[in-house]
Amino acid sequence: MPPNRARPRHRPLTVAAFLGISSLVLPTVTLIRLYTVSRFPTYTCIYICFISGITFLFYGYDKMQARNLEWRVKEVTLHTLAIVGGWPGALAGMHYFQHKTRKTRFQAVFWSILLAWEGVWWMVWSGGVRVT
Repeated sequence: MPPNRARPRHRPLTVAAFLGISSLVLPTVTLIRLYTVSRFPTYTCIYICFISGITFLFYGYDKMQARNLEWRVKEVTLHTLAIVGGWPGALAGMHYFQHKTRKTRFQAVFWSILLAWEGVWWMVWSGGVRVT
C-alpha cells in the first residue's frame, strides 16, 4: 500500500501577491538601467540575491517551527532581514509558505518596509541618489 502523501497546497494569487510581484518591477528596471548606463557593480545584485535567499529560508524555517509547535524566529528578525534588503525573499517566502499572511500588525510593518524600499529605488531611478 502506498504511503499517505499530503496533497499539494493551493497558493492563490491574491491582491497582496499581485502587489508584491509588481513591486519587483521598479528595482529590476533600475538595476538594469544602472548596469547598462554606468556599469553598476554586480556585487549589489549578488548581495540582494543572497540576502533574499537567506530571508526566504528564514520564513520556511519559521513556518516549519510553527507547524511543529517549537521555538519560532522572532518577528524582529524577519523584519530586520527585510530592512537590510531581503524583502524580495520575504515576499516569496510569505507567498510560497503562506506564512505571516494573516497577521495584520506584521503585514503593516512589512508593507511599510517595502514602500520605503520602493522609495529608495525611485530616488535612484530619478537621479535623486547618485550611485557609483
